[in-house]
Amino acid sequence: MTTHAGTPWKHKTIQLLNIFGVLASVLLIVSISVEAFSNAAFVGDSIYDQIQFGVCIYFLLDFLLQFIIAHNRLRFFGRNFVLIVLSIPYAFLLNYFSVDLSSEAFYVIHFLPIIRGGFALAILVKMAVNSFISGLLIIYLAIFIAIAYFQTLIFFAFESGVNPLVKSYPDVLWWASMTVTTVGSNIIPVTAVGKICTAVLAVVGMTTFPIFTAYITALVHGINERQKAKTPPG
Repeated sequence: MTTHAGTPWKHKTIQLLNIFGVLASVLLIVSISVEAFSNAAFVGDSIYDQIQFGVCIYFLLDFLLQFIIAHNRLRFFGRNFVLIVLSIPYAFLLNYFSVDLSSEAFYVIHFLPIIRGGFALAILVKMAVNSFISGLLIIYLAIFIAIAYFQTLIFFAFESGVNPLVKSYPDVLWWASMTVTTVGSNIIPVTAVGKICTAVLAVVGMTTFPIFTAYITALVHGINERQKAKTPPG
């Protein structure tokens, strides 16, 4: 999200809004995790739907306030229109209007507003970290952890009770650790969604780990160069 903070008070206001946005996303993550672990993932009109509705209202008000204080409102709206899409309380609206949708598709839709919090986290990191490379790494790491965790929740919700190899969440953690490292797990998904999760997690692992490797290599190289610069010529 573009901040467009032209004055200190605007900068502080946007920073505070993004902090609340991250906290709201954490609330969504906690509630959707409890929902999954209590085997209530496919129960309609759950407590998560009500929490999601309240958080999404905050997200929409957040967007409206940032739009009002933006230096260039038209540019802000164009760049951040996707945030409106991610801030809509889909689960609440689908229940309210009794939309005929499969419980599986309904559950996956639950995760959309959480993505909105990721944008707030990216802005906070950009504000707090001076180094562009370090900030980018933190964002990549946060995205990697979030995707991996959400994949485990979805995999557990769809495979538990169907796949005889998935008896508990620790089994899913084993599946995820082996899949994301592309080693391969003995837990083979039996549902279509489980297979998609396996493919997504493998792709995420293959594309993300090289980024971490390159960063660590560059970091070590920079440390060595600084040490050489401090060492007097012999």
